Amino acid sequence: MIRVVITTFGTLHGPVPAEGDALLVDLSNALRNPHANPDMRYRTGLDPMVRHHVLTTPGADRVVALNVDRIRALVNVHTLQVQPILTRVHIACRGGRHRSVAVAEEIARELRREGIGTEVYHRDIDRPVVEN
Repeated sequence: MIRVVITTFGTLHGPVPAEGDALLVDLSNALRNPHANPDMRYRTGLDPMVRHHVLTTPGADRVVALNVDRIRALVNVHTLQVQPILTRVHIACRGGRHRSVAVAEEIARELRREGIGTEVYHRDIDRPVVEN
C-alpha cells in the first residue's frame, strides 16, 4: 500500500506542485550542485556519479535522516485517521534534475526499507538543463 508520494521539481521550472498539503524540502541552496561540474551537468540524480556527488556532500546524511524522521512522523499521524491519507512530500532544487532527485531516491529507499510504501515522481527530470 502506497502511503508516501514524493515529487521532485525545479524551482526554475515553475511553482510547487499543487496537490494539497505537503512537506516541502527545498535544496535550492543546499548541498553540492552537480550542475557546476560539466561532467555531471547533463546527467540526473539517478546517475550513480551524480548520486554519489550529492549524497557525499557534508550534511547530506543529516538532510536525508531528518526528512525520513519527519515523513515517518507524518505517516504515523495519518495512520490514526479513519480513512488512510497519503503523505505528500515535495523536494525541490533549482533545476529539478540533480539534488532533489538524488535525495528523494535516498529518502524513498530508507522508507521502503522500513516497509513504508513510497512512490517517487520526478516532475522536471526530463526538462532542459537550466543554464544559469
